Amino acid sequence: MPIVHIVLFEFKPTTTYEQVKGGGFSHGFVSEFESEEDRRYYLEEDPAHLKFVASLKDIIQNVRVLDFVPGEF
Repeated sequence: MPIVHIVLFEFKPTTTYEQVKGGGFSHGFVSEFESEEDRRYYLEEDPAHLKFVASLKDIIQNVRVLDFVPGEF
């Protein structure tokens, strides 16, 4: 079963309009992984993902993450 990974971002009040257009939890991503190992690699080792996360450190105030397997409760 695939794993659905949802991430929502809340930007710091000091974030400029040029840095991000919008505010609050205004941006999010939905990713789907074929396995837990694929998800783990993406979160912990994927160079592009790690670079992206590092680029947000000064402008993100809050992050919400939800991972689930469709059909499992």
